[in-house]
Amino acid sequence: MWEPGKPSQNENEYFARQDAEWLKAQRAKLDAERLARDKAKNTGMKCPRCEGDLQERVYHNVRIDVCDTCRGVWLDRGELHMLAHVEATAMLHVVHEIDTGTR
Repeated sequence: MWEPGKPSQNENEYFARQDAEWLKAQRAKLDAERLARDKAKNTGMKCPRCEGDLQERVYHNVRIDVCDTCRGVWLDRGELHMLAHVEATAMLHVVHEIDTGTR
């Protein structure tokens, strides 16, 4: 069995470790890119109505953009269709949260 810091006699083990390290590095890189992109989206988007800052909120597994100034709600493609499947009482609760600015 391979021990850290000692050479392996098994060539397949060596390449398996190399592949695992490469995959780990790629995942970390993609996660960092995704985090930067999400961060930019949350801080850089402006409301088309009043130029206020849009903040992304998640309701019933749907990410919607809500203006902090005018409380306008902006949906990306397909999000309205997803929200149409939410129960009416739950949707009224979401609307109330947006209207009052609470979470």
